[in-house]
Amino acid sequence: MKRIGLLGLAVLGGCLWQEIAHAQLTGNLTVQVENLRNQEGNLCLKVFSASRGFPNDNDSAVERTCVAIASISPENPDDPLRYTFENLTSGTYAVAIYHDRNSDEVLNRGAFGAPTEGYGFSNDAPADIGPARFEDAIFLVAGPETTVQIQMRYPN
Repeated sequence: MKRIGLLGLAVLGGCLWQEIAHAQLTGNLTVQVENLRNQEGNLCLKVFSASRGFPNDNDSAVERTCVAIASISPENPDDPLRYTFENLTSGTYAVAIYHDRNSDEVLNRGAFGAPTEGYGFSNDAPADIGPARFEDAIFLVAGPETTVQIQMRYPN
């Protein structure tokens, strides 16, 4: 009888350990946006876990959303805008954002393909000629809370 009790305790302990381990393998990712020019339109955010499709392919993103800027704006206009993705699996990610001023959920571009709306990438990855590279934008989500800051860039 004692062995059955110990066996049950061991099984229960193993199940609890798996739950604890699983809980530690996810975390929240908060994207903090700096230099937003105004509160018109939407903020669109895409989270990628691999270079495939970064930064433009919506279907390759593990998370993506467009939210009305007015709905997530801080009370103090000097504070940065924040959006949180919840329960991301721990790992390496890159984020691409854009200021969708006309709320069409597309990063609008001019005649030569350059963006006509504000955009940005995690690590403020450079996008001098063409879009930023995934390798320049990656960061690690590990632990319960991760915050990345992104400077919104606007065309002249």
